[in-house]
Amino acid sequence: MDRYDGFHEFVVARGGALSRTAFLLTGEHHAAEDLVQSALAKAALRWRWLVEHTQPEAYIRRIMINEQISWWRRRPARPVAQVPERAGPDEPGQVVERIALGQALDTLTPRQRAVVVLRFYEDLSEADTAALMGCSVGTVKSQTHLALGHLRRALPRYAEQAGEYADGDAALALARRRRTGRTVAAALLAVPMLAGLLWYAVRGPDTVPPPVATTPSGIPTPVKPLPALPTRLDPNARSEPLPTDRGPGPAVLQTYDDRTSTGPQTVLVMVDGRHYSVPQPEGGFASKPTLSPDGRRLTWSTAAATLVRDLTGTEVRELPATSTAPLWSPGGDWFLLPARAGTGETLYHLPDWTARELAPLSSWDRTTKVVLDSGELLRSAGSPTRTTVPLEVVDPVTGTVRAITVDAADRIEPGESMRSLAIFAAPGGTAGLEVIGGGPNGSARVMVDVLQFSAADGRVLRRISLPPDRMGFPLCFRGAELLWTDLASIRRAPVPQGLELLMELDSPLNIVEPAGCRRSTQLSSFGS
Repeated sequence: MDRYDGFHEFVVARGGALSRTAFLLTGEHHAAEDLVQSALAKAALRWRWLVEHTQPEAYIRRIMINEQISWWRRRPARPVAQVPERAGPDEPGQVVERIALGQALDTLTPRQRAVVVLRFYEDLSEADTAALMGCSVGTVKSQTHLALGHLRRALPRYAEQAGEYADGDAALALARRRRTGRTVAAALLAVPMLAGLLWYAVRGPDTVPPPVATTPSGIPTPVKPLPALPTRLDPNARSEPLPTDRGPGPAVLQTYDDRTSTGPQTVLVMVDGRHYSVPQPEGGFASKPTLSPDGRRLTWSTAAATLVRDLTGTEVRELPATSTAPLWSPGGDWFLLPARAGTGETLYHLPDWTARELAPLSSWDRTTKVVLDSGELLRSAGSPTRTTVPLEVVDPVTGTVRAITVDAADRIEPGESMRSLAIFAAPGGTAGLEVIGGGPNGSARVMVDVLQFSAADGRVLRRISLPPDRMGFPLCFRGAELLWTDLASIRRAPVPQGLELLMELDSPLNIVEPAGCRRSTQLSSFGS
């Protein structure tokens, strides 16, 4: 099968529908064209995998939604045309209505606008909308409620008409019938080519993918919402053994206690505040327990196997043993099992756990540092300098290796240097490198900054710094923000005030590791 087999047919069949959705998401024709091209470019790179393992059109629509939210957050406001260049056959009243509706939609946030488009234009259910947006059904409901409230205030005349209906479902049904009537009327007047496109739309998407284009620069936002950290650990909380007959639910973080008479104890703090202790396997842990970024899965290694427990159920998956902790992608969709003696790394894709065996590594310094949300692997590639770090991005499907260099000469001050030993995974195809500043006699200061860069070309996107009077160590990216610790608290940056307190620790003896982090609030964890 050719890598792009069926791609052209997909674009012909579904390009029009995707463009209409993109216009409703952006409110501007040129922006809609860019959005479709960008989404198709990303999907085209993984087209063969999409055809074999998922639904290409749903995947592309999800990319469009995430891209639009990301663009909106990082781009300055720009003027939007008030009147289309050609009004077409619309009556003047219809033109005014379209302008008013466009202005009302502009009052919505990108997530609210996406919910409105998917629920009322694409006619998707709440569950399907949640799946496309990567959020819960409750979030879809709340965003829909907020969006409709904004639209009612922006369009008081239409809100008055809608208020005539005591039953909101009836009003919605009527609106859908009217929309269907207008669609049918337009179809009857359309040219045969439009009729052919409608036939393709009714038939459903073909097994085909999208085009290649460059995505705009900037810092992406996470696809999946993450639960908030507790503000403080309850020292009197009672820990129960982790149940094996039911799923206790996702965890927010885990703590370690080395002071118990029975040896080190690992405790999971769940989203609902309950505490569960993780029993020590016979012979101890070969690698310490780690949580996936969403807190849904707990993994640990013994001398015999690597185990992955689904905390929302009872499934325990057994994989080959390894002495090194596995890697998760920021979104939790990819899981990398480190190389074992005589074998290469193994990349798993969730939720079906399809495995891909990778070729053995040529040397230890080529081990994977980060698994990107795309499933690509970010590895070291040679010796770094003070201002540059060579890396390579590996496509596990084709085996293609793409070299990039993070050049931070314009972001590094005299006496500072980049540290490539630890690379932080971040959402949306980005990662972070540490920058250590030099003290008066060339000694390294305790405060460490982080440069976030694009894994597409190595371009530095931003430098995240702590206030100069504060000591801190970076923990990991949690969503779009970076978590820091001063060993007595966990904070996040950047925020308008410089640093936001998320969680206080009662004592430096509390060793806390948020879900998805490979570092904890223990000083010894910062060596990797």
